[in-house]
Amino acid sequence: MPTSTPYTGPIFDVQAHAITPSSYPPIATAIRTNPHLEQATASTIADDICVQLADDLQGAARRQALGETGIQVITINAFFPPSLPADILLRILTDTNSWMATQTAASPQLIGIASMPPAPVLAAAGLAPDNEPYTQKALAHLRHALTTLNLRGLMFASNYNGIFLGDPSYDPYFALVADLNVPVIIHPAVEPVETPHIARKNIPTYSGFLNDQRTALLDLVLSGVYEKYPNLIIIATHLGGGILTSLGRFRELAKRFPADAFYVDREGEKRLLPLSVPEYLKKVYFDCNNADEVDIRHAAEVVGYGHLLTGTDFPWTDDRFTREVLGEVEEGVRADLAWNNAAGLFGVEGLVG
Repeated sequence: MPTSTPYTGPIFDVQAHAITPSSYPPIATAIRTNPHLEQATASTIADDICVQLADDLQGAARRQALGETGIQVITINAFFPPSLPADILLRILTDTNSWMATQTAASPQLIGIASMPPAPVLAAAGLAPDNEPYTQKALAHLRHALTTLNLRGLMFASNYNGIFLGDPSYDPYFALVADLNVPVIIHPAVEPVETPHIARKNIPTYSGFLNDQRTALLDLVLSGVYEKYPNLIIIATHLGGGILTSLGRFRELAKRFPADAFYVDREGEKRLLPLSVPEYLKKVYFDCNNADEVDIRHAAEVVGYGHLLTGTDFPWTDDRFTREVLGEVEEGVRADLAWNNAAGLFGVEGLVG
């Protein structure tokens, strides 16, 4: 039965964030000097949220959210300025993932996720001075990070330099994670595509990130990613930006524009997509961060409770609201949402009953 009492059990949090401590000063400065943010908002982000992000994964707030038995899946939402040379991008990628591996290795409560490079930029950069493609260098590093360094998944931002995830430059990275059978976590990019057009207040945080997420997912499934890599495990944060509320629109527009239902397979052949957009979206796992209980019930009607996970978005928000909502869901699915579903994806034993 639902209850008004917050859930007090362990949480397997698939959406917790960090930044490297060395990146804090320039990030905080950029936020404080952003002319479009209210001063109090900028202060909250720079002096509270970013301080907790840069806690070396050992901060008091993070430990409190974890408790004695919780787990956090840690991602770094890396931002790569488009002007950086490809070799510098790869160095940042290597340093970031090495830091993540080191900081998460000693704690069974922390699961480290590898960060992605800006795939379109590396593809356009072509060959390195040693005549190896920059893309291949990135893939070799990521394979090392996901095997030797024991990072447990790969995080894709919703766009890189304004290019969403259906672009062919991302295909080699999806092929890699499909081959290694590790999850992909898709999270809104630091700069949503629409940001330059809504440079007022903090609108990107409220809705821009969500809009970016839903567009990225739609672009991804229409690119045929599930046809090319049928065993791909995709976790979409923030309930996919609310994409599950648009299934009727997708069905009707597909009837109106049937020529859009194609993809290019791994051999370069153009083929019809055999499934509809709603059917592909049912393959995605969704974290329910900041979702009310009614939102979770709706998502469960579409994809089933087995495809729903818990994420807190720490430290943008802590676990209090998450626990309140978990207390409101049906008792029979509470443990699955809070722990079991995510534990199954990440191969963690000792599931709660």
